[in-house]
Order: sequence, then C-alpha cells, then structure tokens
Amino acid sequence: MDTLPELEARRAYRAISEEPIADEVVRRVLHAATLAPSCFNNQPWRLVAVRGRKLAALREALTEGNRWATRAPLIVVIATKPALDCRLDEGRDYAFFDAGQAALALQLQATREGLYAHPIAGYSPSKVKRALGLPEDFVPLTLIIVGKPGTDELLADRQKEQEAGPRKRKADSEVLFDEEWESRVSGG
Repeated sequence: MDTLPELEARRAYRAISEEPIADEVVRRVLHAATLAPSCFNNQPWRLVAVRGRKLAALREALTEGNRWATRAPLIVVIATKPALDCRLDEGRDYAFFDAGQAALALQLQATREGLYAHPIAGYSPSKVKRALGLPEDFVPLTLIIVGKPGTDELLADRQKEQEAGPRKRKADSEVLFDEEWESRVSGG
C-alpha cells in the first residue's frame, strides 16, 4: 500500500533526548495542528506549548508510568471545551474529535521533522490546569511529549521492549467493516 511516510514512521516512542528543539521547528509543529479540519472550521483546540518556566510544574502532573517524559524539552497540552464547536444530537460534542485531528496533524509534522511526538493520558488534569492557568471549563485532553530521539535509561523494561520491538497494530479485519457491522474486511 502507498500510505504517507509520516504515518508509517510515526510511533509512540519514549526514548527522547533533553536537547532543545529549535524555535522554527516548534512553530512548524504547532502550526500543523492549526491546519487540521474542524466542524464549520470552528478550530476548537487550544494548544499550550510548554518548554520553559512552566515545564517543571507540568512534569509534576505526570503519573509514575510516564516518568520517561520528564526529559522532554517540549510538552504540548491540547485542551478544548465542548461549547467551542458543534454540539450535535445524541451527545456528539465534536470538539473532542476535532482536537484529535489537530493532535494527529501535530504528530505527523513532528515525525516529518525527525522528532518523536507521544500523546499521553497519564497525568492529573487538575494539576495541568493549575500549572498552566487553564480556565475551569476547559478539558486538557492530552499531553503530547515531544523530543528528539534519545536514550532509554528512564524507561521500564517493558517500555524498552516496546521501543525496540515491532510496531503492533490490530489487523484490518478486526477494526474495519464493509457496509455493515457484521461484514468485516478480510485480510491485513
């Protein structure tokens, strides 16, 4: 198959370097997120790029399993609130989907730049909000840990195995359907 090289290369690597990322590279990575599609072009995402004085406070919000992320020279917080986007019937608050698209655009640009961009869910949202002064009605959906490739000394053994092992994805037949729920796509 002929897929985008950045999609093929993107992985949630953890072995990152503390080396700073050039300002122009950070700007391109962040700008890529702003180009993601959104419902009625509402662009409900808000990105907070943390790489200076707030980095230590943000690191305090990480869970123990994400200790490796304390080396990151850049952590991007993606936040939104449902009222910023299309609020559709049956509870379909589109802001969360649209913010996910921005997160993927950021990751693809980071991959193109030779960086690792690893979204995580292991953090305290209340600590993130306090550290960055996020308004109460905003939800910090994910933190994206961004850095250059580095060493694995902060990784647990299981994480080291994942880092060096083959990329694992579910088979297409497990997640793709043709026309209806009971008609799975075969192969892959």
